[in-house]
Amino acid sequence: MNGKNSGLVYVLLGAIAFSLGGVFVKLIPWEPLAINGGRCIFSSLIIYAYIRISGHKLVFNKTVVAGGLCVAAMLICYVASMKMTSAANGIVLEYTAPIFIIIFEAFIFKKKPSRLDILVCLAVFIGICIVVSEGLGQGKLAGDMIALLSGVFYAFTIMLNDFETGDSLSSVLLGHVLTVFIGLPAVISQADHSIGVLLLVACLGIFQAGAGYTLLTVGLKKCEPLAGSLVASIEPVLNPILVALFYGEYVGIRTIVGAFIVIVSIALYNIISLKRSR
Repeated sequence: MNGKNSGLVYVLLGAIAFSLGGVFVKLIPWEPLAINGGRCIFSSLIIYAYIRISGHKLVFNKTVVAGGLCVAAMLICYVASMKMTSAANGIVLEYTAPIFIIIFEAFIFKKKPSRLDILVCLAVFIGICIVVSEGLGQGKLAGDMIALLSGVFYAFTIMLNDFETGDSLSSVLLGHVLTVFIGLPAVISQADHSIGVLLLVACLGIFQAGAGYTLLTVGLKKCEPLAGSLVASIEPVLNPILVALFYGEYVGIRTIVGAFIVIVSIALYNIISLKRSR
């Protein structure tokens, strides 16, 4: 297997690992802060081990700290949204991060959006409205808004990592460590510390967060960006499928239609943008 193909395998495994998040979060009977704090104890160790093995030099500066804070906020919002709304809504609305990047670049850096940028923003906005409308009468609007906020922090994380002084691995590790300290009091206060629950938390941290970040980091370095981004897009599709199979949470037709519009719009945007950059 050549380097590019092995890279795609790593990306695929990383996307599958990430997609486990929804079903694990649903199954763990803890509040979101506790789940985050517990899983990041394990994920921090996995990510730090990879950094040491790979010889990556940790960076600590204002950009990395800002990125770490955004990572921590993104992690917290992700788990909270998974608890408060459907897994499909949570992951699809977080997946809108590229759209927020377009918007932030236009307002913060005065970068004029292209016609393609505007079209994809409109398409994704329509998809978001359809997805959110599914839960309006079910009390899930707050969860949907938190999921969108997760997408906002995800966008900031990506933008900060692109700065000359940014370092994605350092920010990811810092964000996970910060989340441990934020969530540790909630972990201690939980009523259920049975072996089964602790195993679920450990699996969430080791496989979903720790292995997921590590596999994607390794894979995206080895494969073509276009192919990698397309393979990684399996996560928002697989996540709600696993939740439906193992938790019994099913979504309505509007969520499916809205999710299709969002995922396909962003996938096409990635394809066209990467081809143009070549």
